[in-house]
Amino acid sequence: MALSNQDGTADDGSQTKHTRTQAARTDDRRGRTGGFGRRSFLAVAASAAAVPLLGGGAQAAPDARRVEIVSTGPEPAAYEFTVTGKIDLVEGTTEPNDAVTENADGSWTASGQVADGGRDAFIVAGEITDFSPEKGAFELRVDGSAVDSSTIGGEDADKTDSTPTGGEGEGESEGTTDLESPELLGGGEGYPNAVAESEADVVASTLDELEQALNNAGSGDVVYVAGDATIDATSATGTERLTIPSGVTLASNRGIDGASGGEIKTTVIDWESMLWAESDARVTGVRITGPLSEYVEYEKPVSSGLTVEGSGVEIDNVEASGFSHAAIKLNASAHIHHSFVHTNSMDGLGYGIMCYGGQDTLVEYNRFDFNRHSVANEGTAGYEVRFNRFEGRAIAYQVGTHRPGATTLKIHHNTFIPTKHVNDGTDPSCHVTIRGVPDDVADIHHNWFHNPKKPLDSPDMWTNEAIVQAHVDEWKNVEYSDNHYGPDEPSADVGCPR
Repeated sequence: MALSNQDGTADDGSQTKHTRTQAARTDDRRGRTGGFGRRSFLAVAASAAAVPLLGGGAQAAPDARRVEIVSTGPEPAAYEFTVTGKIDLVEGTTEPNDAVTENADGSWTASGQVADGGRDAFIVAGEITDFSPEKGAFELRVDGSAVDSSTIGGEDADKTDSTPTGGEGEGESEGTTDLESPELLGGGEGYPNAVAESEADVVASTLDELEQALNNAGSGDVVYVAGDATIDATSATGTERLTIPSGVTLASNRGIDGASGGEIKTTVIDWESMLWAESDARVTGVRITGPLSEYVEYEKPVSSGLTVEGSGVEIDNVEASGFSHAAIKLNASAHIHHSFVHTNSMDGLGYGIMCYGGQDTLVEYNRFDFNRHSVANEGTAGYEVRFNRFEGRAIAYQVGTHRPGATTLKIHHNTFIPTKHVNDGTDPSCHVTIRGVPDDVADIHHNWFHNPKKPLDSPDMWTNEAIVQAHVDEWKNVEYSDNHYGPDEPSADVGCPR
């Protein structure tokens, strides 16, 4: 494929050449394994607020959503659910006993088991019309938001006062906090999925306590950093990294009653990774802090904050800052949402999120500021970046990929504010740079670029338009349309929530 989409219309009002209709492009993308639909999460809310999207609700379902069944107990939880559209397994999260089948009426059914802190993940299109049986302890999440599975389908599908969990829900939702709310970009105050200290298996206030708790934790456990604690991990550099075992949640209280969250920090530059997350771990509500507080020129050694090594990892409501290599490094796909990633400000590296591996990384509802590149790709992974706000200062382009060009990249419904590149003073300069040619496509749409300069008809290496493709002399496997250029406010369906 070597098509490109040009935004808007030609000067004479006609559609610019190479532009396919949005409906045609959506049809091409829909149903691909591992893909996230372009409207998933547009109307999803925490707990019961997500219910209207499910079977029996009044709203139309989005093109595709991520559905996760997360074990919350040691005993196996069996499940089965049916969707009006296609279901795809998310590679790396499911096991041989999990299956999807197409039914005679065109609907699809997924079934399987989760146990001992594990999770199964699927990409679904259409409405979820049935979820059963409710056996075992589990939580059902739709695009990261916990929902009550008992409200799916049937007469109760339009309830709005449900419990957030599935098989053994505890407590009731206090309202319908909307995860799309502009106030929740970056997490913090009001974030509905924060973990309270009362849910912890162990609370740590010192490095020794944290190391011991993580070393002894098993799948399903919650290790909690005390909200008033600042744990200096520097002395751990002579030992193994701090490892979050498979299925374990590392949590603190960011956003609860205005709390900033317990902090894990280091003053050491020469540290490849302070924290290491294994499969199905969750990191939530903590601050992960490195030694950088200002822009520095490239030099070695370098430091990183959190490395994701296993699949199924969730990082939410986190503040990550101050690392010269990367705040978050992904050797496998992960879901990173409602976090604030900033001041990873070394030239040459300085990544907020760096994707080295995996094809299904989802980055959404975050705030980014003062990173060299806020979301980058080593060149062989895939990601979707949506509903994020890139604000404040930018050292270089905010989102992009290295050569050879990665696989499938989806960049949509984001707001890109900083037009000046700190490293060279150029203003305005690019927000998104695709270096090389993606194997599949880089699909860039419905973004609000404050840089008023639209992409060139033919790319010309390192230029300063909002979208740039480097190392090619014609657009290849890059599509862009329905974006807005300039600081004047666009329609509500362009950019991140506001």
